[in-house]
Amino acid sequence: MEDENNSIDKIDEAAMEALFSELDKGIDDMKAGRVFPVEDAFQIIDDMLDRETNQE
Repeated sequence: MEDENNSIDKIDEAAMEALFSELDKGIDDMKAGRVFPVEDAFQIIDDMLDRETNQE
């Protein structure tokens, strides 16, 4: 049971590091003025999801 908890903690730690990395990139983009209107941002996300879904 202890090994299972350790692996879950590592996964959560890795996920948190990835999340914080993405948030840092987003903050850097905002500071540099690289921002999109909400509608454009959602379209970019939709396009990325479509490409990812079609690759699998």
